[in-house]
Amino acid sequence: MQTENPTLANKAPNRLARWRWRPTSVVANALLIGIAFLMIYPTIQLIALILRGDDLGGVGLGPGIEGVLWNTFVMVASSSVIALIFSTALALIAERTDGGLPGIGNFMPVAPLMLPSVTGVLGWVVLFDPRIGFVNVALRWTMGQPLIGGYGPIDIYTMQGMIFALSIHLVPAIYLITSSALRSLDPAIEEASRISGAGPLRTWITVTLPAIRPAIFEAWLLSIINGIAIFAVPVILGTAGKIEVVSVRIYRYFTDYPANEKAALTLALGMLVVVLALRAAQWKFLPSGRHATIGGRGVRHAPARLGVWRYVTRAVFIGYILISLVLPLIALMVVSLQPFWSLNFSNLSFSNYFTVLTVNPATTRALANSLFLATTGATIIMIIAGYLMLYANHFGTTAPRGRRFQLKGYKGLVDFVTTMPATFPHTLVGVAFILAFSRWPLDIYGTIWILFFAYLLMEIPYASTAARSAALLVGKELSESSRVFRASEQTTMRRILLPLSMPGLAAGWVLVFIHMMGEVTASAILSGTSNGVVGAVLLDLWENGSFPLMTAFALVIWLIATCMMCFVLWLNNRGLERSR
Repeated sequence: MQTENPTLANKAPNRLARWRWRPTSVVANALLIGIAFLMIYPTIQLIALILRGDDLGGVGLGPGIEGVLWNTFVMVASSSVIALIFSTALALIAERTDGGLPGIGNFMPVAPLMLPSVTGVLGWVVLFDPRIGFVNVALRWTMGQPLIGGYGPIDIYTMQGMIFALSIHLVPAIYLITSSALRSLDPAIEEASRISGAGPLRTWITVTLPAIRPAIFEAWLLSIINGIAIFAVPVILGTAGKIEVVSVRIYRYFTDYPANEKAALTLALGMLVVVLALRAAQWKFLPSGRHATIGGRGVRHAPARLGVWRYVTRAVFIGYILISLVLPLIALMVVSLQPFWSLNFSNLSFSNYFTVLTVNPATTRALANSLFLATTGATIIMIIAGYLMLYANHFGTTAPRGRRFQLKGYKGLVDFVTTMPATFPHTLVGVAFILAFSRWPLDIYGTIWILFFAYLLMEIPYASTAARSAALLVGKELSESSRVFRASEQTTMRRILLPLSMPGLAAGWVLVFIHMMGEVTASAILSGTSNGVVGAVLLDLWENGSFPLMTAFALVIWLIATCMMCFVLWLNNRGLERSR
């Protein structure tokens, strides 16, 4: 009689259990495939069309392309370095000294994220226009120069003005990354440097900054990608100063008549090559986690005392908030109440607001479309990001022994797929989506759905960052305890993980909502008369010279975004109080 090997008999059920289809894993894999499809399919269509070249109109890149490339290099290189230095200095002051603003003030450098990019640029135009900008008028008055008919002394429509505006625009995102890295850094290595006799400045330069070098490089890389793709700054400031960059040239190739599709696609592919080369350099020379050291819970950093210099650093914080948020909003409010932009403040009214909200069909339709896209899109994007991050961090570690390598690989795959879209400049997304979704079998061009999927791809990295932080704050012992009591993964996700991670998901929802309401770059390429959105309409108002209407419309967008942010955070805090 042949006896059965008990080891083999026990392995068979375990193998079957491993390959058992679980609803949570099916949903997670389907979401990953969907995000990957939105990246890969348009990119393949773009490359294939360029290689064929038969169906493209146009005669090449045209004259002046060398100047366009040089302008892009100067603007992006200068502004990314300036923003990186300034943001890192602010983060060091806020996290390592007593020179920051007390309490919530240390989070004020990210407050300009609440302002859509085009709104901030318009505010700086009102402040620094060389003829009737409010700051220039005030400076001419102090210098005894004529107020009306004068010029300067500051000209925002120059390369220096574009570098200034882009640097201010890039600061919040870099600050978020570097300040988070500083908060996570183990203070023991800094204390060892100080015990050895090094002062705070030397410790920061020789120990602290090298320890967070991967985060600094990541922040700098993201600033370069955003700088290459930025559209609001160069199309408003550069057009007036006759300074053209790559993102604006691609837009002109598509909108001018006759369209030069071949040149637009060539430049878009060049953008992708440059960005992927930078990503490859990051993965090659600065692998994540090699230098940073994370401390345990309860870690506290002893702040360095700056003495009287803390008043200087606090003045820098306040000055940055004024120039990036407060003053632009005040200037826009004044102009929005005027019948036309001038120095005459005697005839102020709310007629421009009445026009954009009720009379002008383009603004009312764009507002409705953007509200639908931002509300629905932010909700769906945060559901996707939250589900993927919670699954990867809590259920991706529950497989049987021997699967550890694959599980780490799956979690890394989730992080890779959800962060990779940040590599694609928004201009490239707009161009690729036109090619991919304007023909059979996926012809959705001219509808709001092409904008919806473009926004989903562009915003999933920001949503995933917020969702990842929220998922990490929920201890794994909670999901393990739920498993001990034989609760299914669906029940654990619905009744434990999602409610506890809701504050972080709500914060991510607000950020995605604001980004989608004010998105300009891809919207200018993908939207038309039938699917107009806020960003594209603001550009149309600018090009038509309707400045008071444009400022009123921009402030309406900012007010809606601010009210939505306050409502969501209030609702979230109320839910937390009830749960306690």
